[in-house]
Amino acid sequence: MSALKLGKQRNFPLAFASWVASSFLGTVCGIGGGIFATPILHYLVRLPFQLAIGTSLVLVFAMTVVATVAEMVRADSAIDWTVVGLLLVGSIPGAHLGYRFGKRVETRTLKLCFIVLLLGAALKTLTLSGANVTGLPHDGVALDVAKSLWVIAVGVGGGFLSPLLGVGGGILVIPALFLTLPDMCYLEARACSMAMSVVNAAQSVWLHVRGGTVHFKVAVPFTLIAVIGAVLGVWAVHQPGWADVARVTMTIVLVLVALRFGWDVWSTRRRTKSVVQFER
Repeated sequence: MSALKLGKQRNFPLAFASWVASSFLGTVCGIGGGIFATPILHYLVRLPFQLAIGTSLVLVFAMTVVATVAEMVRADSAIDWTVVGLLLVGSIPGAHLGYRFGKRVETRTLKLCFIVLLLGAALKTLTLSGANVTGLPHDGVALDVAKSLWVIAVGVGGGFLSPLLGVGGGILVIPALFLTLPDMCYLEARACSMAMSVVNAAQSVWLHVRGGTVHFKVAVPFTLIAVIGAVLGVWAVHQPGWADVARVTMTIVLVLVALRFGWDVWSTRRRTKSVVQFER
């Protein structure tokens, strides 16, 4: 635990400040906070990567619960519960598959997966126009058998990512729904993804708790911040004029975090090669 003590002495203020902004932006864009929480806990709080993933899911669970409740009580709520139900049919078994897969792969591979996820999220937020984001919700999504099966498949993917990388799955679910279902606007895709992520995160937290990869003492203060960020984020997403500022800021942060992970992977590989050459 010496690394954790060092993090408390040097990096907790920066970690808290980063998490305030990240929880707000994550809720606004519907990507969720896990994509930021995992690197914050790993690099600033100095938690081992697997422990950072498990602890991140506690924060994701808190954020998605608060964000979903805040969305539900609004008169202009964008949640389509039929879509949410279909997503859950896929995400529940998907989460078990993701957890089992994550136990078998090394940290370097998980970090490479995170780099791809971060750059994909950056591309999505950069190319998303304000008009697309703030389109008004429809009365409901028309789903035939083929579309229903597709939504279930999307849920499997979102559930798989949740315990694997400590995220809610929105980075996959939102663009998949928004770009492939003509009747669904961004606000609806975002709201449905958040509601699905409540169950995803809860299930993933339980799996990580059983595996001993959740640091609850670290999770408590970050969870309180996540609640505040989620409430403010739901309020902001329904206000005019937020879209362009949020997406540009989010894009920059995502690319910077991806570069940090890339440096970590590259330097680790370089050190490994040096050790192998020295032994020879």
